[in-house]
Amino acid sequence: MTKASRNSPAELVDNGPGRFASPRGGVALRRAVLLALAAGCAAMIATDVLNPRIDPVSETVSRYVHGTGGWLIPLALLSIGSASAVVARWLRGLPGRPAARRAARGALAVWAGGVLVAGLFPADPPGQWGRPSTSDLIHGAAALPAFLALPLAATVSLRALTTVWPAGRRALLAVTAASAVTTVTLAVFLADVMSGGPSLGLGGAPTLVGLVERLAITADVAWVALAAVAVSRDRRDAGRRNRGGRNSGRRNNGPQIGGRSYDGRSYDGDALARIPSGDRRA
Repeated sequence: MTKASRNSPAELVDNGPGRFASPRGGVALRRAVLLALAAGCAAMIATDVLNPRIDPVSETVSRYVHGTGGWLIPLALLSIGSASAVVARWLRGLPGRPAARRAARGALAVWAGGVLVAGLFPADPPGQWGRPSTSDLIHGAAALPAFLALPLAATVSLRALTTVWPAGRRALLAVTAASAVTTVTLAVFLADVMSGGPSLGLGGAPTLVGLVERLAITADVAWVALAAVAVSRDRRDAGRRNRGGRNSGRRNNGPQIGGRSYDGRSYDGDALARIPSGDRRA
């Protein structure tokens, strides 16, 4: 090996489907995303507590905007939508086929955009399903595609997310299935309420649309949170592995390839190196 090749740094290359650049903001941004999702859910729960006279089983969450603490509903939707938009941007680094990656990002962007628009245009007061206002029509036109897009994003990105985060496989599978089932169920109940069809209620509740919507929101927000953890966790670990590979290269005084330094000694890092063919001399 020549003296020049010993002093030149090794060129690191990707060594697996889960190795991609760290997102800007790092751990701090990931915490901010999770905090925004948690704050959105907490705000929705608070409106249920502040409005005991409104039935959460039969009334959707967005109707609470006209009740006590109604300002919490736009805050919740804007928080969840903003956090989802950040995660949608992170999905561009997922491994796998580019078409699947674009589909996942696009679907999650539809979810994020729909939630944001729904937060800006409030729904009508409880019980007013027959003659919706313009704001309510915009709210519904944004919310429905959002609910339909999230299970699509979860399904399309499932393989890639479980690849970069094997430990979260069961949780990702569970929330993906829950999102799909609750979304289909919600569509049935919404169609029943808006068309004035046969009652799908239970006991004293004329309909279960409020309960089903809350279950769908829970599953959807849980998936966004898990996706944020999966992507940001893998990117952080990938950066650590790359740094470890560079540091071990310095300790062994030579470029590394295939788990051993070129001079034959073992090293601890897992980064590979491309070594120019002209320098591969003993």
